[in-house]
Amino acid sequence: MLTRSTTLLVAALVMAVLAGCGADATPRPAAAGSGPKPGGTLVLGENADEPPCLDPHQTSTTNTTVVSRPIFDSLLWQDAEGNIKPWLAESWKISDDGLTYTFRLRQGVTFHDGSAWNAEALKLNLEHMRDPATKSPLAASYIAPYKDAKVLDEHTLEVRLGSPYSALLNVLAQSYLAMISPKQLKEAPESTCEHPIGSGPFVLDTWTKGQSITYKKNPAYAWGPTGREGPAYLDRLEIRFLAEDATRYNALLSGEVDVIDNTPPANVEDVKANPDLTFITIDRPGHPFSVWLNTGRAPFDDRRVRQALTLAVDRKAIIDSVSFGQWNVATNFVTAATPDHAEGGRIDYDPARANALLDEAGWTARDKDGIRLKNGRRLSAVAIDTGVNPQNTQILVQTQAAAAKAGIEITIENVTSQESQDRTGKGDFDVSVGIWTTNTADVLWIQYSSKNITTPQRRGQNITRLSDDELDELLEQARAAKDPTELYAKAQARLLDLAPAIPLYDRPSLVSAQSRVHGLTWDHAYGAVIFHDAWVS
Repeated sequence: MLTRSTTLLVAALVMAVLAGCGADATPRPAAAGSGPKPGGTLVLGENADEPPCLDPHQTSTTNTTVVSRPIFDSLLWQDAEGNIKPWLAESWKISDDGLTYTFRLRQGVTFHDGSAWNAEALKLNLEHMRDPATKSPLAASYIAPYKDAKVLDEHTLEVRLGSPYSALLNVLAQSYLAMISPKQLKEAPESTCEHPIGSGPFVLDTWTKGQSITYKKNPAYAWGPTGREGPAYLDRLEIRFLAEDATRYNALLSGEVDVIDNTPPANVEDVKANPDLTFITIDRPGHPFSVWLNTGRAPFDDRRVRQALTLAVDRKAIIDSVSFGQWNVATNFVTAATPDHAEGGRIDYDPARANALLDEAGWTARDKDGIRLKNGRRLSAVAIDTGVNPQNTQILVQTQAAAAKAGIEITIENVTSQESQDRTGKGDFDVSVGIWTTNTADVLWIQYSSKNITTPQRRGQNITRLSDDELDELLEQARAAKDPTELYAKAQARLLDLAPAIPLYDRPSLVSAQSRVHGLTWDHAYGAVIFHDAWVS
């Protein structure tokens, strides 16, 4: 966490390095004697992964934190070292049995519509997160142990859980569990997607879907979590959705935008060498970017076929070619930047063993195209791809080529983001790619517990549809443990054997900026750039 009100970009970079967050940069500090200058507009170029809804409780896209953090505050804040700090809660107590959390809330906070932040507001938000009508893709999963809450006084809420949950404080620091205006939740809950109201440093101004989101300063803001509590320096913030990597990068070079997120890996070294630009990066916590396999239907309902595909993919070769050396190959199912991270084995590249497993599974014959056959049926799978991120598509294509060498046919279908979400929820796919960023190793429960397979009653995030009693038990024990590290190591070892996904790389945030931009900082609970302290010289 950056704590100086006059933090410059160079200081942010130094602190990120000291915190071991993978920062790398060629900073260009402001002129000597200068400091933060209020006013102006900052324009961020973002990729095409635009959330369909701006209610943080209802969305799970990769860019949700970037677009929602200007509007919303969270109950807690995670600093650069992974420590949980006060934000809208000024203190908390946990009962010895881990079932009761008592939050004392910060006073004097108001939402953009003038409604007050208090215990009732927190209770309303918790209820909104878990309400089936919200159709929360992850907020409900994160607070699944939540039972009920009791208002003790205006600024004290007692939260009771049905079972202990070691990651509760971590997830309450995430933007996905940010706080929405209680007035909006009571009077117009249907408006939270299009016109969300928070208490953050910026107020939503306009949203032109498919093009941009603009925000204006909240002049009353006085409760920032990074040590500088006052309003944002910027008068306005604009996020433009620029789908093509080249378009986004050229917009930065021309000065059309001030900052770009998701810097194309091929351009990172050029940015570092450019005296007019700066570059910062941070490793995201959570689940690595992976190839997901649907274990709920053939052919990947057979563990041996899943293991074979995993062994047939040269992960390092793919990542090196796609990232130009900017990404690190994943070592397991949880990234090294994640609290409670633990290793649980290793993933090998072994084409010979892959072929032996496929033979063992009965796929011994091959057709004229080299695709394996069993009982006259081809070993075929369908992969779905939204095309939002060109690197994702490249990874799928290279995975397709590696699979073909082993005799597995993968057909890639291009779909919309909504269709991808619908089909993965229904299990109507065989292969997909994606990442799940979160600040807790409980991501394993979210991604692989059988409780998180989507049903007509509940939307879950176990898109691999994996169901394994041994793994379920390990993950339930880890959720309740005060120190779950060893349990997560065992869970990852089990996942290596079950092979529901192929972890490829620990995705960093790659952010490039004009040298006139200063004070960019990180939301460490997600690894996303934020703009409360940003200013333009």
